[in-house]
Amino acid sequence: MKIKVCGITSNRNLREIALLGPDYMGFIFYKTSPRDVSDAIDRLQLSAVPPSIKKVAVVVDEPPGKVRELIIKYRFDAVQLHGEEDPGYCRQFMTLCEVIKAFRIKDILPVNLEQYSGNCHLFLFDAKGKYHGGNSIKFNHDILKEYKLNTPFLLSGGIGSNDLHYIKNIDLKGMAGTDVNSRFEISPGYKSISLLKDFIYKLRSNEPVNKQ
Repeated sequence: MKIKVCGITSNRNLREIALLGPDYMGFIFYKTSPRDVSDAIDRLQLSAVPPSIKKVAVVVDEPPGKVRELIIKYRFDAVQLHGEEDPGYCRQFMTLCEVIKAFRIKDILPVNLEQYSGNCHLFLFDAKGKYHGGNSIKFNHDILKEYKLNTPFLLSGGIGSNDLHYIKNIDLKGMAGTDVNSRFEISPGYKSISLLKDFIYKLRSNEPVNKQ
């Protein structure tokens, strides 16, 4: 199961998380987010992230040229589109890097979801809340039982260490992994390494995990 850790803002946390070996590490470029790194990106030591971990630029409804420049300049391996980007917008980046299209949902899947299939590499299903991510809330996962498309997805939205048994044993068609953020934080943008280490190790191990 793939693991994405999102909302990283400091070099110390970046290096510590990289040592845990998640599949993706996400950096948010959205001014209203408490985890925004738009003005700090040149100070972040992205070179400390090994090639085995994909660096993800998370953007919200940015001009395509700005997104392309961001990907190329900082050598991002993936872009996560977390706004209202249409399928054509998503498709233009598919030859440049991995494209993750995020959807903020609550009780129903997006009616136009099928239009995005083939226009991105991966979906991310997040809970609809006040912010574009990092709301610490869950959506109704039962609706994912209706998911029939071939595009794999990451499950996001309020997932914390107490969800380990649930995530490890969940059986949903197309689920490729999980995305974690605010529930592992000591403060906005700063993750608890002990919580992440335990979560990642246990999620990847064959050992059973007790319900909490």
